[in-house]
Amino acid sequence: MRKRKLPQLVAIAVAAATGLPAIGFAGSDAALHGAAAAGSHLQVIQVEYRLVLSRGTIKAGRVGLEAIDRGMDPHDLRVRRVASRLEIVVPELMPQHRWDGVVYLKAGIYDLWCSLPEHARLGMRARLRVVR
Repeated sequence: MRKRKLPQLVAIAVAAATGLPAIGFAGSDAALHGAAAAGSHLQVIQVEYRLVLSRGTIKAGRVGLEAIDRGMDPHDLRVRRVASRLEIVVPELMPQHRWDGVVYLKAGIYDLWCSLPEHARLGMRARLRVVR
């Protein structure tokens, strides 16, 4: 299996486990069409040790999610609605790599964080508001 397929397989597995759709992925035609069909777009820049969101509030529904590791260390991204156990998992990215996908987010408050050891505690966390 080629290495670039791993993020696609991880996102599909997460979607299957959580019931959340995984619609488009970087490097596929579906990514181009899926992202264009998304109602909102959220870019998450990952650097040591913080997450920078392109916006703090987005509309509920299909969201084009873009994670970019601009740091010097690998990072991953987790997204979870407050009071929920379901997580969206963006796989670990190497420095200067990115991941694109389309996810479905319901209205509510979401926590975002890097799950690598100590990263969230050091500041790699953010909160997102999703409105109707």
